[in-house]
Amino acid sequence: MERHQRLLIALTFGMTHDEARSEDIVQDAFVAAWRALPKYRGESNFRNWIVRIALNKTRSALRWSRLRRWVRLDAPLEESQRSWVESIQDPASDADPALSAIKTEMDAAIRRAIAQLPLQQRTAILLRANGMSVKEIALSMQIAEGTIKAHLHAARQKLEPLAR
Repeated sequence: MERHQRLLIALTFGMTHDEARSEDIVQDAFVAAWRALPKYRGESNFRNWIVRIALNKTRSALRWSRLRRWVRLDAPLEESQRSWVESIQDPASDADPALSAIKTEMDAAIRRAIAQLPLQQRTAILLRANGMSVKEIALSMQIAEGTIKAHLHAARQKLEPLAR
């Protein structure tokens, strides 16, 4: 759990934009993995296997969330909660408040842009940003490597204007 928790929380948070919800999903993924451990045959990397479980749990949670909102049309849309990443201050940014403000605005713009990506592109870019190789992402998402490369390329094209 300790080895993969940061990756899974980063992935699920990037998809849900809700810290508490992402932690719940990761916990559910670990419980599901624990229960399915006797079925794990070792044919794939354990990290890919646990990421796949977390992706499935996240997609399921997102589907149920949309369904609940659709059924209760009067319910307000969920607002993104403050990220645990935002709560960690960079000590160097305290030296110049103007630079800190610019960095905060850029970080928020990037998070919003990632949130607007289609689910497959968003998943691929979040996994890549968390150090997974194209091959590992393909195995985790059960998609061909070429398709992953296409998703990463498309996501980079959409995010590139923000990096300038």
